[in-house]
Amino acid sequence: MSRDYLFYACVAIFLITNTLINTLTKLFPKVDGVKLPIPNQQAWIENRDQLNEIVRNWFYCLMAAVNTIMALALYVLRRLNSQLGSTSLSGHQWLLPVCTAILAVVIISLPIRLALKPAVEE
Repeated sequence: MSRDYLFYACVAIFLITNTLINTLTKLFPKVDGVKLPIPNQQAWIENRDQLNEIVRNWFYCLMAAVNTIMALALYVLRRLNSQLGSTSLSGHQWLLPVCTAILAVVIISLPIRLALKPAVEE
């Protein structure tokens, strides 16, 4: 695969995921609260502004996670590319566990936060 093709494919992935996540962020407040499959649904419906803020921040965190994973993948690819002439292509085994951990933390954080009750506003 040529470097140009790989670069433009990565840029396309960045743009597509950022656009989709931004779109979801803007559409979420328009979803009826009764149709949301969340724990403590009634409490969250009563505090819809707080729910919207939490979900918006979660979407932004998801976007940052995807961008970080793409950047890490490009970094490892650059390192592998510089090692092409050598006999051992090593030093990149950390990529999969780190990316999995990043996604797991982000994905699990929203249900955990929604399982808690909304913060009391004074």
